Amino acid sequence: KPKGWDRTGWEAFRYFLYDPDNGTILSRTPKSWFLITVFYTIYYSCLAAFWYVCLLIFFQTLPEESLGPKWQQEGSLIGINPGVGIRPLNQDSRIDSNMFKLKFSDSNEIVSEIDGEGDLNIDFARRAQKFMEVYDKESGSGYIDFDLASLGPCKDYPYGYIGDSVAPCVFLKFNKIWGWEPTPIEAEDFDLEENSDWPESFKQHWESQPDQNQIWIDCQGRYPADKDALAGMTYYPASRGFETKFFPFQGNADSYHSPLVAVQMNIDQAHIGQLIHVECRAYYKGVRHETKSKTGLVQFEVLLEN
Repeated sequence: KPKGWDRTGWEAFRYFLYDPDNGTILSRTPKSWFLITVFYTIYYSCLAAFWYVCLLIFFQTLPEESLGPKWQQEGSLIGINPGVGIRPLNQDSRIDSNMFKLKFSDSNEIVSEIDGEGDLNIDFARRAQKFMEVYDKESGSGYIDFDLASLGPCKDYPYGYIGDSVAPCVFLKFNKIWGWEPTPIEAEDFDLEENSDWPESFKQHWESQPDQNQIWIDCQGRYPADKDALAGMTYYPASRGFETKFFPFQGNADSYHSPLVAVQMNIDQAHIGQLIHVECRAYYKGVRHETKSKTGLVQFEVLLEN
């Protein structure tokens, strides 16, 4: 039997730490420790160098920040047909819902909490106020300030969400796409087969506008009962258009003023308790309206209760 085979307890542990008979430390000789240290030093150095080179190659593929994303517009997954965004959004716990569930008459001006994360009318107003804060400061270099005065009564807090008969304002904007410059529609676009579903009421509105060099918004009730309920709907500005001078977006979202169109819902008391379905579509050359993917449009619901 080998020497020391019967060691136990502290004696065995002491010999594991250092064995004077064999000259081992932690069961290895100094030469063995040296060789294994050299091996793993070289191994991990090569591994670290490999990943460092991979990172260098990766960063070489990234464009300069001022040039925007590498894949843009037609070459990107987003494409050149942005969705239409609405504000205020629902509270964070229901961020996927576009329903405005409001009281028809409400005088309460105390929010549920500081950021308006609640279901009260005033909470919707608070979330709209937070969104509008970007317009309180000047836009950044290369951008143009958006004039909130064009939004009429929808420019002021609480944006129609409080009163004896509420008339809430819903703000419409384009989702940002780097470098996208929309082209206004022309008369010939109404005659194209793919645009055969464009509403006649929108065409009449477009023809009545002295400045047609804009990107347009038109909102309709999705069903006949919805159209009746939206008869008093008002747009601000009345042109229903985004001026092309606000495009393109070139980064730095905190200093960019997205142009807005406000839609004020003047809903009659007779429609209290009715779920009103609204669809707002954007109009520019080459637009596609897809209900499933929400390309070129946005859908939301309004429900007023006593």
